[in-house]
Amino acid sequence: MLSIEHGKIFTVTRGIIPDGFILIDAGRIKDISNKPFRGNFEKINAEGKFIFPGFIDAHSHLGLFALESTFEGYDGNEMTNPATPAMRAIDAINPQDPAYKDAISAGITVIFTGPGSGNVVGGQSVVMKTYGSIVDEMVIKNPSGLKCAFGENPKRVYSEKSQLPTTRMGTAKVFRETLSKAKEYYENKKKKKDKVVTDLNMEAFIPAFEHRIPLRIHSHRADDIVTAIRIAKHEFGLDVTIEHGTDAVRVRDFLAREKVPVIAGPLLDVSQKVETKSSSFENPAKLVEAGVLVALMTDHPVIPIQYLPIQTGLVAYYGGMGEEKALELITINAARILDIDKDYGSIEKGKIADLSIYSGHPFSTQARCEQVIVDGKIVFKGGKYV
Repeated sequence: MLSIEHGKIFTVTRGIIPDGFILIDAGRIKDISNKPFRGNFEKINAEGKFIFPGFIDAHSHLGLFALESTFEGYDGNEMTNPATPAMRAIDAINPQDPAYKDAISAGITVIFTGPGSGNVVGGQSVVMKTYGSIVDEMVIKNPSGLKCAFGENPKRVYSEKSQLPTTRMGTAKVFRETLSKAKEYYENKKKKKDKVVTDLNMEAFIPAFEHRIPLRIHSHRADDIVTAIRIAKHEFGLDVTIEHGTDAVRVRDFLAREKVPVIAGPLLDVSQKVETKSSSFENPAKLVEAGVLVALMTDHPVIPIQYLPIQTGLVAYYGGMGEEKALELITINAARILDIDKDYGSIEKGKIADLSIYSGHPFSTQARCEQVIVDGKIVFKGGKYV
């Protein structure tokens, strides 16, 4: 067992314990207290330190787009057909990408990663740990979402190919047509079972029709957001998460009524896209105030993943959200959207022991991540990977 002692514990869901103790056993949090635990444990003296749950990046492409390479390391967009639902991120993720260590060094222990937004339907994503060497052993949930995209990206890709879709009408047509085929396949398979010839593209939609995963829809402009919800949710009854959602503040009351979450960002990039001109550190606070469930993303490699805490700090201070609510965007809110909050996103008894220990508050550029614990084991200490 491992005991972390005398740290300032940010539980996220149950307030702050100024001088707290955490007992870890078999990879989970066995107990939390404001008094020392009795017993002969391995101990971490966290006096004067800040303790947080492992941070969660709710949208990235980590392991699919390598920072240090070009063509040979870019494996997140199969841009040969506007609908490629059978693509699986797990088959292309490279856990040896140095950015995984960058994530650990910032206390980011869990990520969502998956295909890019070149296609209207891009493929299946995963939720995974950032520590490990074998993808299959790092995965928490696979699949965890089916990537779809509206707006500039698929338009640009297929305009260059002189192929449908080159307009928003075309994007909606491809999306609706693909969902129609998938629904027919799903219903036929339920009725005829093994008599239906397997179609991998259509198989990818079964978890979505069974409400085990959402469609993760890349959309910046307000009208794209509404169109995505109109088709996916109202025409086909599917669950939806809005990715990026730059203009989501324009339709925030609508999103709150529809109970559609938004994973906002990235907010540190200087994008030349027309779609992102209204990007602001204030947007997440406005969405939360309206009742929308919100998390943040780096969209790595757009923003290097290790800057997730700094980006969140800017949302806290310049966006007017405050530290406590902003912290939720990269912990419990992200876990809820990813449907892993039973085990992750807060420091609570019984949850998996993914923790980060900082010299100060991670929203400050002067704070340093000193130790990281994954599954109850110390994996990063004193600037070095264990």
